[in-house]
Amino acid sequence: MESEDEIVQQIDIFLSNPKNPHYLLQYPIRTQPFNEFNMPVEGRIKPNAQQLELDLTINTGAVTYDRQKADELSRGLVEESSIGPGRKLIKKAETLEKQTLSSSLLPKNGNYMFGVVKNDGLHISPISALLQLRPNFKYLDNIDKIEKLKSSKENEDEQEPVSRLVQMQVKKTEATTLQDEILIQQRIAEEEPWSLLQIYMPETEQSKSNNGIQTEVKEEIEFNKSTEDYLDRIHPYVSTTENIEKTYSYSQGLPLNDIHTLPLGPQLRSLIFNSFIMTYDNIKSLIKTNVTKDEIIIKELEKYAILIKGNWVLKSEISYKDYSYHARQYLLSLFKTKDYVNRKEFIEFTHIYPQMSYEMFSEIATCDRGKDSKGWQLKFPRNKAFEKKFPEVVSRQEEAFNKELAMSMKILTKANSLPSKSKIKNNDTMEVDTVEEDEDVKIVKLSDDLLPTQHYMIKGQTVDEQLDNLIYQLFKNYGVLKLTYIMSLINIRQRSTFSSNKIRDNVTQAMIRAKLNKYCISIRKNVYVLKTSGDEQVDLYRQLLINYFEKNQSIQKSILNKLVTAAQLSKIPTTIYSKILKELATSHGSTWTLKSGIPEEVLE
Repeated sequence: MESEDEIVQQIDIFLSNPKNPHYLLQYPIRTQPFNEFNMPVEGRIKPNAQQLELDLTINTGAVTYDRQKADELSRGLVEESSIGPGRKLIKKAETLEKQTLSSSLLPKNGNYMFGVVKNDGLHISPISALLQLRPNFKYLDNIDKIEKLKSSKENEDEQEPVSRLVQMQVKKTEATTLQDEILIQQRIAEEEPWSLLQIYMPETEQSKSNNGIQTEVKEEIEFNKSTEDYLDRIHPYVSTTENIEKTYSYSQGLPLNDIHTLPLGPQLRSLIFNSFIMTYDNIKSLIKTNVTKDEIIIKELEKYAILIKGNWVLKSEISYKDYSYHARQYLLSLFKTKDYVNRKEFIEFTHIYPQMSYEMFSEIATCDRGKDSKGWQLKFPRNKAFEKKFPEVVSRQEEAFNKELAMSMKILTKANSLPSKSKIKNNDTMEVDTVEEDEDVKIVKLSDDLLPTQHYMIKGQTVDEQLDNLIYQLFKNYGVLKLTYIMSLINIRQRSTFSSNKIRDNVTQAMIRAKLNKYCISIRKNVYVLKTSGDEQVDLYRQLLINYFEKNQSIQKSILNKLVTAAQLSKIPTTIYSKILKELATSHGSTWTLKSGIPEEVLE
């Protein structure tokens, strides 16, 4: 303190504990504070789930307000509980005149407090949680559910009743895995009823009252902790792991301090998910638990990681799915048996995109560049000490991995035998199915089960109408399709003996090509997607992604945000972002990769 800074007053500090929780709210996308003209008109909260919703009115008199579009979107303004077979939709509004902000819970890296100065004392109270509020688009999800329900009902009307075996299931009340735990918490949150809130402006008398913040009973607090312990309690810092922490990247998940607040299982999952490959000694030094037995820790670790040369590697099913899962299993098998792995040979066998293969390799391995490079090797050398200390773990892991690998090798081998196999170049471009415009495409004999009439209903009175509807339904289901498999899937319908089926010998490949040119665009050579999603707002962002995928294999949200900014569009809503990417790509971690166009069921 400077000598000229005179202390003018000393006040007591009181720690109060209000009956009601207090939240710190953040509005990342709002640029203007609330006032009497734009304040929320209604608020709801689920105290146990710590979820908050605020309703704001939309300026329907603005030139940017589209009344016709608002009326269309009002189809989704219904009670979610009223969406279902045999239920009558309960409308909440006739048109879209409100915007709802929904909260997401933020992790706290310290303890936040707020206070009020009253009666010559500073009364401070704890912040219960940090909440960020952003617009939600539940009405879009509701419209999608209603359309699917309507489509399903129409399908059922066309089908003859079929007897089915009813299986009874008992809902889990205890979590056996992390996924179970998450699902149970979600169910509990959904079942908790909303409590209505009253909203007051800051200058009102209700807001100015202390709301239990001011301490009524004044008792002196006796501290039994040292200064260091007290500071560590209000803002934890684990200095003993500083050097180890710098060795790993935690950019994809929680900070280490927040990881330490989790149970043992989620701690292990978070660590291995962020690091991809770790030694057992480093894992033990980074976790914070009362469990000391190696057997218990390893049993829990085996849920999320697999043992490769004595080191623990993130399981493939956590970050990858479908065909890319099988490719990564094959990659792990190579690292189990070889000191160095050649990425080019891996690509030639698996036929996955070069960019995806690079990410798979770089997660767990390194490569020395130059003429003398032998290939890629694991980031850590073989941990012989661990293998010697825990031989039963090595044996158990080997047996489990070999069973899973057998299935993956079966899938990969079958993919290699498929017709019109992809040819991959050394760069990140891919040529597929080099078929001339007037050349007949070779048909792959697919199982009739891939085109069940209850999901792909026969709709239309003429061949032309039925073909239009079938192509539309195929792309709504798969999103991206190669020409070979479009023809092959339609061939299933041609073999159908339903009396209402007009698509038999009446359809030629030339007719199908004409339909594809009318309704679809080629995102790669002979790989197609629909020209439009049917929603103008979605198409603004969807076209950006299609243009990007024409030249690139993978994308991350940060890249998409840059494309959106460059196109001078508003920030892409999460629901729209998710909808477009699920249509066009498959995810692994934070990266989305363009679909191959081959139905996954073909590879099973």
